[in-house]
Amino acid sequence: MNHMFTWPRVRIAIVIGLALRLIAAIFSQGYAMHDDHFVIEDGPMRWLLVDYGGWFSRSVPPGHSVVYPSILFAIISSCVGIGITDPQQQMLVVRVLHALVATLAIPLGASIARRLGTEESARSAAFLIAVLWVLPFLSVRCLIEVVCIPPLMAGVFLVIRRSSPRDLVLAGLAFAGAFMFRYQTALLPIVFVGVLAAQRQWRNAGILALACLFFVSVTQGLVDLFVWGSFMAAPIEYLRGSMFSADDYVNGHWWMYMLLLIGILIPPTSVMLLWKMISDKRPTLRYELVLPLVIFTIAHSLVANRQERFLIPIVPLVVVALAVAWTGRQNISYIRWTQAAWGWFWVGNTALLVLFTFSYSKRSRVESLTVLSHQQNVERVVVVTRPGVFVPTFYLYPHVPLLVVSTDTTSSTWTDLAAFHPTHVVFYDNASFVEMHARVVRATGHQLQTIVSIEPGLLDATLHYVNPLGNKNEVATVCEIVASN
Repeated sequence: MNHMFTWPRVRIAIVIGLALRLIAAIFSQGYAMHDDHFVIEDGPMRWLLVDYGGWFSRSVPPGHSVVYPSILFAIISSCVGIGITDPQQQMLVVRVLHALVATLAIPLGASIARRLGTEESARSAAFLIAVLWVLPFLSVRCLIEVVCIPPLMAGVFLVIRRSSPRDLVLAGLAFAGAFMFRYQTALLPIVFVGVLAAQRQWRNAGILALACLFFVSVTQGLVDLFVWGSFMAAPIEYLRGSMFSADDYVNGHWWMYMLLLIGILIPPTSVMLLWKMISDKRPTLRYELVLPLVIFTIAHSLVANRQERFLIPIVPLVVVALAVAWTGRQNISYIRWTQAAWGWFWVGNTALLVLFTFSYSKRSRVESLTVLSHQQNVERVVVVTRPGVFVPTFYLYPHVPLLVVSTDTTSSTWTDLAAFHPTHVVFYDNASFVEMHARVVRATGHQLQTIVSIEPGLLDATLHYVNPLGNKNEVATVCEIVASN
């Protein structure tokens, strides 16, 4: 890198990264994955109801920690308290706050790279984390896999630095913070303890292990004891569900995470970078960063419920390892090929960065309910959609009764429709619109007047164009029930 690029200073990278994340906060509305939005529907939205929507009276605690939903609840209820009741404005506040927190990954990545490599390593790591195409987009998502990144990286930095026992104690606190969001991050401190023990740094290994155990106990443990009346109830339930409900999970191929990393880092450049990282023989880099990342990836590859987002927590750390491995270790004989590979990387990264940073994900689903929020006389809403599609009811404000009707005509929801007496209907499935429209008219005995049709966002439309079978062209049509002549 040092022969081909002049990397910007870390402060400039931070400014660029913050700007990109704030742009994503403004333009990248909607939600990318199920948990990205429905963590709000299943938590904070229910907590605003009488008796907290029954959330805390369940017989078995949920597997996920109550900490992150509580943070979202605090943000949304604070918005309501100061008069921000529009769900779109509330989510803008949520995304901006997430963007600010996610930007911490840039200086943390630079600090880790500086300890393991050179100042050039720090600059390259900071800039790559700032502009890697998927990170600004992910930074504003409500995903536990994203919000755990800053404390996880802080813990890694403190372990690598370990200038005093205080660093290891603080690392335990940071890892406990990451654990409260995403339990699987515990793999990294476990590997660090093993590495320190293998290096016969018994005192450091013991301090780190005890610090992690102590802070996890007084954070997640006491939270669960207070909320559910049982110490570490949520992690135990999560482990139980993972062990005995494996068949209920998505189970991709064991090699999917390696392909995912290759894809995120833009092939074929990614193959060159990952090979550099794996083949680097410097002990500190190999055992104190690359090894924990490899074990994290292997562990996730061996268990059930393999989903792409589960690898998100280590993506910035992988970028740091790549930056350290690459800087100052080029083979001049292959400089022309290297320049071509990096040229292709920047072209691909720039195109994807623009696409994702300005992407309004699930636009048709969200905007259809937003449109109804600004209509008059909206009393009861029906959403006609394919089986298995969840409706983001959070965006319908004020909240009115809503019935989801399946495009499967044998579904009992069609019987419920006649008795529901809707005032408005939203059709999600464009392919079956004509058939479903006629069926709703027959079921209700009234005509429908179209208010607006909402096209999918740029990213969703692009994915449909690339893979029309796997990604439906979901145009939402919003209609009002009108009296028959």
